Amino acid sequence: MLYLCKIMERVLCLICLAVMMASCSSTNYNKLLKSTDQDAKYEAAMKAYEMGDYMHSNQLFENLLLYSRGREMSEKVNLYYAKSLLGSKDYYSAGYQFESFVKWFPYSKYAEEALFQAAFCKYLETPEHSLDQTLTYESMQAFQEYIEKYPKSEKVAEANKLIDELREKIIEKDYNNAYNYYKTMQYQAAQVAFKNFLNDYPDLTERRENAMYYIILSGYEYASNSVESKLKERYESVVLDYERFAVVFSNMKSNKRRQELEKIYNDSKTKLESLKQQ
Repeated sequence: MLYLCKIMERVLCLICLAVMMASCSSTNYNKLLKSTDQDAKYEAAMKAYEMGDYMHSNQLFENLLLYSRGREMSEKVNLYYAKSLLGSKDYYSAGYQFESFVKWFPYSKYAEEALFQAAFCKYLETPEHSLDQTLTYESMQAFQEYIEKYPKSEKVAEANKLIDELREKIIEKDYNNAYNYYKTMQYQAAQVAFKNFLNDYPDLTERRENAMYYIILSGYEYASNSVESKLKERYESVVLDYERFAVVFSNMKSNKRRQELEKIYNDSKTKLESLKQQ
């Protein structure tokens, strides 16, 4: 019991010591913020950044921004302020600061790094595919601008990889939007959306097969639920869509799907023959 009490006393002493040190550190930090010793402030900001103490480095670099304007330290203060914001995961502010750096210091040796990081901050802010993808397009454009400006950079491969990742997010959204039309029985809208998808992404083999499949299904459902005056026109559309994609259907992985589409095709042709005889 006595041994346990001694351990508890030591723990309490250590806690008190840590609180006192933190208090002293905070007092010194506040004094530094109010200080006119800008060199000491800059040194402390860099040290805080290197230690990963982004809260203090952000405040110190921000404090130095106005003072450093027009001075030799200005480039590094602006650059490391942006880096510090990135470190603290304030991606929006960091991206803005990196973009500003490129505008203010276009000939800086750090301009290339800042341009890449500005695009990367947008990338980190992009939402999941089900949400608005405006920022995704902006990030892709920013990476593309970086590649065009620095085509020989070692970062080009990474930029291209990130562009591909962002493109996949947009593809996912466009495909799901089309599928949601089908799922909610908006068959005409589904047809249009899937056809647009095929035009926008002709190189996507697996998605292309799925899109073609749902074009036929949507067209058939749309025709089947049409008024009599529109039946002929819409069943003809189903037949034409099937024949247009027949080569792809012959290579379909799913026999069940292929048989389903063949049944739709034959049924549509039968109904067209019946309509012609009326």
